[in-house]
Amino acid sequence: MTTQTAETPAAESKSSSVARGFRHLFRPGTSFKLLLAIKNDDNARAAIRVTDALTARGAVPTVIRATEVMAPVPGTPDSMVFFAEAVLGEDFHEAQVHSLRALIESTTGMAQPWAVTSVTGDPALCITEETQATDSELLVIGIHRHGAFEQAIGENTATRVMARAAVPVLGVRPALSGLPRRIMVATDFGNASREAAHLAANLADPGGSVILVHASLPTPIVEEGDEGAALVQTEGIEHAFLHLTDEISEGKSIQVETVSRTGDAGAQLMAAAALISPDLITIASQRHHLITRLILGSVTRKLVREGSWSMLIAPPARSG
Repeated sequence: MTTQTAETPAAESKSSSVARGFRHLFRPGTSFKLLLAIKNDDNARAAIRVTDALTARGAVPTVIRATEVMAPVPGTPDSMVFFAEAVLGEDFHEAQVHSLRALIESTTGMAQPWAVTSVTGDPALCITEETQATDSELLVIGIHRHGAFEQAIGENTATRVMARAAVPVLGVRPALSGLPRRIMVATDFGNASREAAHLAANLADPGGSVILVHASLPTPIVEEGDEGAALVQTEGIEHAFLHLTDEISEGKSIQVETVSRTGDAGAQLMAAAALISPDLITIASQRHHLITRLILGSVTRKLVREGSWSMLIAPPARSG
């Protein structure tokens, strides 16, 4: 395994062919709808603080609390009563909304004009449905680190939401208290990861850093339609890094660094993150062909379920 690191200063007003159709999130002078999803209060404060900071980048937040209600056990009348009260009782939802507003005010230091709603049901399903209903362009949710047992038994709400959502999902760890200044971007140089890199560059504060990390197998697999791998194969890794660096740094006072690693993508990206210590990892979530999945596994899932870093997961943008 070899690792190469290079540092490239931010470019200024260079003419680069930035692909059209990329999401406009975080760009100056633009606004976007944001859905802040809160399942419990354990890691809500960090997500609230980040949401508050994003209002300076054009975010217009809506807040949802999704309460999971277990189905009643047959033959136990009391459980039926509690079930009906939780699902249908207006008092329950009013109390949830009041509690959320108080939590938001105590966290941000002032009352916020954010719309707040309370729902019951499967949290992941409720959150993704609310994202669509509100036309939100970004979903913010708190995440925590998973132990070995949690990673082995399956998904939690955050990972299920990230798998379902059609918009970028910002998973916030408690350590992230505002906008990130040091962002690691996992890239394969394809259009999806190029957009992820642009989102990271737009989000980074002036003077902040974006670290582009590419991990490849010793014998790369180039599939039909894989524009990133084709670019690396024809022009080389250094040229691919240079193109992407010029694109994302145009007109921005940010520092861009590049890291190249060889080996299993998931393992190498986690190793790189341990060395880089980013405030945030940005990665494109995309479906690969079967042979690639068998060899690489789900890189995004590995990073998310590890839960050591705040994550921005960017699914492919809808065409049209």
